[in-house]
Amino acid sequence: MEIPKNLEECYIELEKLEDINFWLETSEKLAIAEAHHGIGQWIRNNWGLWKQEGELYNWFKENEINHPDDMSGIILTSFYRHMKTQNIRIEEQFEHSIDFYLDDKEKLLRQRKKKLNKIEDAH
Repeated sequence: MEIPKNLEECYIELEKLEDINFWLETSEKLAIAEAHHGIGQWIRNNWGLWKQEGELYNWFKENEINHPDDMSGIILTSFYRHMKTQNIRIEEQFEHSIDFYLDDKEKLLRQRKKKLNKIEDAH
């Protein structure tokens, strides 16, 4: 398996897996939870996420995703949604991951900043 450089390449590599259709037959939440220690661990170990190297890792870092567990979770969630022809909602996934590590004050400041940006964009 080649090391992907972006989400689209992740999809191509993951589609090659033999038992992927079985994984897709369950709910998203259950599928992602079950994959964390299986294919999720394999992704983290083999696609440079723990080693902190490669274009894929750098793309996540540029989007403020810092932990390999979050990176593999986003890959798997996006792939699951892609295979189900759903919107992957990548910004929502980024926000969820980033917010997990913030305290309440930081979350409030981040929400205020988003609101101000929306107001500025509207003008």
